Amino acid sequence: MKYAVLLFIGFFINSFAYAQDTTSTTNEQDTVMVLSTEDSQAAEHLYNDGVTFFTQGEYTQAISKFDEATSIKANFPKAYYNRALCNVELKNLQSALTDLGNAIMYDPNAKAYYLRGTVNIDLNQLEVAKSDFLKAISIDSADVKGKSFYYLGGIDFEQKKYEEAIVNYDSALHIIPNYAYAFNDRGSANRMLNKINTAIEDYSKAILADSNMATAYSNRASAKRKNQDLDGAVTDYTSAIKIDSAFVLAYNARGVVYKEQEEYDSALLDFDRAIKLDSKYTFAYNNRGNVKYKMRKYHEAV
Repeated sequence: MKYAVLLFIGFFINSFAYAQDTTSTTNEQDTVMVLSTEDSQAAEHLYNDGVTFFTQGEYTQAISKFDEATSIKANFPKAYYNRALCNVELKNLQSALTDLGNAIMYDPNAKAYYLRGTVNIDLNQLEVAKSDFLKAISIDSADVKGKSFYYLGGIDFEQKKYEEAIVNYDSALHIIPNYAYAFNDRGSANRMLNKINTAIEDYSKAILADSNMATAYSNRASAKRKNQDLDGAVTDYTSAIKIDSAFVLAYNARGVVYKEQEEYDSALLDFDRAIKLDSKYTFAYNNRGNVKYKMRKYHEAV
């Protein structure tokens, strides 16, 4: 409101200038310029308060500050962008899209297009997301380009275009050479093309880039199992569980390998752990029943 009133005053000062001397007109205009600068400073102060709340995880309070900032200064792309980040954290995805649209309108930068692409993925608007990532790639920003190629690969993977996904993961890795997620997901694309050894190499590269990536160990274990390297699979599943002790899928999968090795007691322990972590995980119940049947515990298998 304050900003709008100042514009209104400015209109009348300019109209009245014809009846005043030059010095008087200049003084009045300078007053308006100072007030407008104060508004800009107030908006920046509110924006900084919002950023502080954001870093503290107080997203609702941050949004309130960004609201105040943009009410004073409509052309404030970084405020819209950061409010979008808050809305993403709060799962207000449509609001995030609106904010990113405003951010891009005032400053069409790679980060805003990239973030909007990720939001569109969450909304399952894959073609729209693809357009956003391509736009981000067209803008010169190396880190955003690499991540945009990665998400394009993810969209291709979701659409079962595995060879195209690999091309995009390659592009991501060309820009970000130690991108663990890109190595991991390229491995999964290669696995879907039945290139198991190549997949194992990619999972190994992911682990080398990020030794705490439990998913990469689990994926490599699955590929090793497909290659009949059951001992190697158990080792990798164990590594995944050491990193993430609540990794339900890894417990269940290791249990399956133990079952294939006829180590039924170990298999039962893993299925029990999986069920304890997720009481609704039906695969673990089914696998446990199957092992008990093989152990001739028929009354417990049902």
